[in-house]
Amino acid sequence: MNSIGDIEQRIFLTLKEKGPQIGKELAFAMPDVPVLALWQACFRSQSFLISHFASYYLRYDITREDQVRLSPSILRDFLSFTLFGLPGQREQMIERQGSLSNMHREISREKIAVAQSAMKGVFLKLTREIRSQLCAFIAGDLAYFLAHNEPREHAASGEMVKGSDVDIVIILSDFLPDEVKETIDAEMIRLKSIYLRHPDHRQEIDFITKRQSVMERQFGYADIHDKIASKIAYESMFLGGSLTLYMEVRDAMSRLGVDKLIEGDFEHALKDRKNAMRKLLHVDASTIDDETRSLFYFSQERVEFS
Repeated sequence: MNSIGDIEQRIFLTLKEKGPQIGKELAFAMPDVPVLALWQACFRSQSFLISHFASYYLRYDITREDQVRLSPSILRDFLSFTLFGLPGQREQMIERQGSLSNMHREISREKIAVAQSAMKGVFLKLTREIRSQLCAFIAGDLAYFLAHNEPREHAASGEMVKGSDVDIVIILSDFLPDEVKETIDAEMIRLKSIYLRHPDHRQEIDFITKRQSVMERQFGYADIHDKIASKIAYESMFLGGSLTLYMEVRDAMSRLGVDKLIEGDFEHALKDRKNAMRKLLHVDASTIDDETRSLFYFSQERVEFS
């Protein structure tokens, strides 16, 4: 069994040999070390330079009584968005962090281009007048330029896809007929299948279409579904259609005060994360219980990081 001191020494030697490393690279170099023990050694040590380069956003963990969490999870943040180095490697740290941040930005831009291409396919089915009465936006890690391309299995089909999914929300004016919504849904389903299965893409597109009045009702923040929908709109990035309609949605968010509620939940989640990190630093990594382990990663990551 590796002690924390032994693991720290191995980390030191790895950084000395290879230069600054993110958590995933340290884990790859030490496959026999449980990832929580590796995380503990990295953060309990006074010997390493540590640089975080993620942006954090709110997430609701439905499997834990709708508890608010921050994304990336503590584990994902460690593996993908935290760089470790030695005191003499400060310049290398700066250079490496720049290249890593640019990599995630480029991956995000590529996935945003997928979303733009999909929406272009939808718009070709619609008249100019109809397009002026709808808008589309994206959210999640793409909106924060944190997308990744780590291969993962698509839950429904078993197909392997490239990392982060592409989430698209399409808002329709209440004045558009139902046939327009049906046309958009049918075309998005067709494109979703193409992008998922085509070997040149292997991208997972998730989408939802809803009326403007439904979106504004969800700003009531009454239940978990409303909260998730509001949070997605809050962190959104305009994708296409009517910018005027998109700004009406954003204005409604401010007018109804849901942006303040989301920011309050973010502060709560940030406090919980700090408490979780303090607790995790000193638990026995070999005998950790499920509740404490769940502080480290989201439930849906358990298969990916087991």
